[in-house]
Amino acid sequence: MSKMTKILIKPKRFLTIFQTDKPVYKPGQTVKFRIVSLDASFLSFNQMYLTVELQDPNSNRIAQWLNQSTVSGILDLSHPMSAEATQGSYIITAWNEKGEQTSQNFDVKEYVLPKYEVKVYLPQTITILDKRATLRVCGKYTYGKPVMGSVTATVCRIAVQYHWLYDSSNICEVYVIKTDKTGCATQMLDLTRFRLRESFGDFEVETEMEEYGTGVILKGSGKASFTNVIITVSFEDVPQAYKPGIAYEGKIKVTGPDSTPVPNEPVYLFLQNGGQSENWTLTTDSKGIASFSLDTSLWTSDSVSLSARYQKVMEDYLYEQGVRSPLYTSAYHFAWKFYSKSKSFVKIMQGEGKFSCEKDGIVLARYIIHGVELKRGQTTLDFFYLVISRGSIQQHGRLPVIIKERKVNQGELMLSLRRMPELTPFAQVVVYTVLPDGEAVADSQDFPIQLCLKNKVSLKFSSLQELPGEKTSLSLQAHPGSLCSLRAIDQSVLLLQPEQELSLDSVRSPWAASQMAPYVVHYF
Repeated sequence: MSKMTKILIKPKRFLTIFQTDKPVYKPGQTVKFRIVSLDASFLSFNQMYLTVELQDPNSNRIAQWLNQSTVSGILDLSHPMSAEATQGSYIITAWNEKGEQTSQNFDVKEYVLPKYEVKVYLPQTITILDKRATLRVCGKYTYGKPVMGSVTATVCRIAVQYHWLYDSSNICEVYVIKTDKTGCATQMLDLTRFRLRESFGDFEVETEMEEYGTGVILKGSGKASFTNVIITVSFEDVPQAYKPGIAYEGKIKVTGPDSTPVPNEPVYLFLQNGGQSENWTLTTDSKGIASFSLDTSLWTSDSVSLSARYQKVMEDYLYEQGVRSPLYTSAYHFAWKFYSKSKSFVKIMQGEGKFSCEKDGIVLARYIIHGVELKRGQTTLDFFYLVISRGSIQQHGRLPVIIKERKVNQGELMLSLRRMPELTPFAQVVVYTVLPDGEAVADSQDFPIQLCLKNKVSLKFSSLQELPGEKTSLSLQAHPGSLCSLRAIDQSVLLLQPEQELSLDSVRSPWAASQMAPYVVHYF
């Protein structure tokens, strides 16, 4: 007996990070940038870049570096811009020996650094039931002190321009307010003036802040969406299939219009199993989550349907043309019956939130094994597990259990996830066993893990504030022998043009997409 199958082999993934010394330059300034190479363990590695080139806004190549190798995973390069350099967006592109390319943009333009920044604060979401909302406009110097001045704010409800909507024109209000000692000006908005139930658009705010004494004016803007969705109910971590005899577990999440959790509120769960119906009343916790565990031993239907509602009895609102009614959304989910010839199952239980990367994680699994499928005299059965992260097997092992033939064996398995920093951001766990007749009994589950790195780095100035011209010192702490790369930038430049700063999320995100998943193999 023989069998042939195709498997997918993926090459190792590496991470390339670009960083310029600032996001925007003036003509005549020198552009300094570095390229950092990391492997799947976030350790630096050396590689050669066959070509690194710089293109201007007209796609002309104005600089090129050939056969450049990293040193301790870092390649530093620079290019002086001409005093007559074309203003616009420039792009740096690097190709490694495998032909893989990575790019980074920066801008060149004439600019004046702003003295302070203006921020506009509005509720993230405004509902059609709200009567009032608070507008705050704050000015702050780059060194943290508040700006004293006056603010002119224009608040508009923007109309949606569709011929079949009555929402045909903007409604605007203008307010003149003064900043307080914190540098903020506050205005309470009367939302009834904006006829929100008749609109499908957004709130937009344009502000001008004038600094007392200098007359310097800077602008700020803000936006808030408004909605008729008052409550949203959704299912989380609910399996696509149920396994008879093993509890069916999941969560119901209840959120408000701005996606914030709704705590300590009832939510209603309904089950349809063939011709039978059941319902439960649950209460959300501080995170807006209501967990449930349902006994599946009496479920006989090939599929069951679940629904969750915030209101046990749905309210009807009188229809008015061009007027929106409050909406309380419900959630629906269908689960099919998992097939097993022997009616034997294993189920990995869900974790509670993200595992900490500071300590081992515990994974539990429940199993049902029918003894009639075992060999005569068999007293043990081996379960096996795999822990997969970043596209490779990180851990594996065997979990023997004691069983009895001709009986229904039920129990719980426990395994530990070790070396958690190596498993971030996700650990995919597979548990399986093979019965004597060749039937495989298996399950898999993804477990999110908190983002962390092995090497802890910290920066600290000798003092939080210094006068111009004075000396200060910077203390950097990391593991012994660490190669550290530093960058210093004027905060005013980031006010002029914010950029995506390096963070754990930005570095880890490429690996979130490397989870193992089903794939299709085409035969030719």
